Amino acid sequence: MTSALLEPARAAADPRRERLRRRLGFAALTACLPYLALKALWVLGVDIGVVDRHRVSHGTWVLVNLVTFLMDATAALVAYLLTRPGGPRVRPWLLALPMWMASGLLSVIMLAVPLSTARVLFGAPNPFRDQDGFLDPWVYAVVYGGFIVEGAVLLTAYAMHAHDRHGPVLGAPVSALARRLPPVARAATAAAAALLATVGSVRLAWSSGAGFGLTAQRAAELAGQNGITEGVLAALTLAGAAGLLVLAAGRTRTRAWLPFAAAWVGSAAAFGWGGMIGNLGALARSADHPCTAFMIAVYIAETVAGLLVLGAGLGGLPAAAAGAARPTAATDQAR
Repeated sequence: MTSALLEPARAAADPRRERLRRRLGFAALTACLPYLALKALWVLGVDIGVVDRHRVSHGTWVLVNLVTFLMDATAALVAYLLTRPGGPRVRPWLLALPMWMASGLLSVIMLAVPLSTARVLFGAPNPFRDQDGFLDPWVYAVVYGGFIVEGAVLLTAYAMHAHDRHGPVLGAPVSALARRLPPVARAATAAAAALLATVGSVRLAWSSGAGFGLTAQRAAELAGQNGITEGVLAALTLAGAAGLLVLAAGRTRTRAWLPFAAAWVGSAAAFGWGGMIGNLGALARSADHPCTAFMIAVYIAETVAGLLVLGAGLGGLPAAAAGAARPTAATDQAR
């Protein structure tokens, strides 16, 4: 039997939901444009909004901007696909993988930036004005504002798409879903939950002022505005661990979409902000600003946790979806 996760839904969609989903997709696509335009100009050598680029080598500058341009262009492509009448005509996992990454990267920004901005009311530095002198303040406002809008509408559009495509799986009780998961997938889910709980606790301590395992420079960074981002990342990581634990245990009849959403966003945030950005940052640091072995261990643990979640999802959810389809098929035959 072909998995419901690998084939588009055949049921007719609600026209009103289709219109809303298309509007959300177009809004996400539009929100990507300012960031894409800036990155394209920077790659082409137009330093609009850049105050001091000499602290970064030309090759590194072009490479970083090209990679981030491609990442946001992928998000724009996903937004475009979600606007197509009747939904995307591509394999769902081709949407799920970039959306998983986007969920983690954007969710941290969507929470951390408003919290940092709200602190201005209590005398904290303005996160858009008091930067390190690398870019003009308006660049931060345009980029982060675009990311917040992009994240809100893109995640909403994809949530509607997931409901339309995978409603039987996401709407099933956790206990029923867990019974359909292969043992290997449940073991990977439990292992990922343990890793995320550990690194989430470490990051929560770092965001609260603990300095163990950090360099002096990183501890100073977390004592400032970066502490908000660290705290948000810690909270999302711990929420992801809780969601994975609920799915692995399978002892509740709560609908699967709630722990699944927590696991999805939390694991993606840890993998994106910790594993990917953390490891890339460690590689880019000079001998004058090294990472500690403990920091690198945290980044590696977040990377492994993310890969375990991907493996459990790609390997276990098709089996769960196939199991959800069997009762429906049997009912249809009885009729």
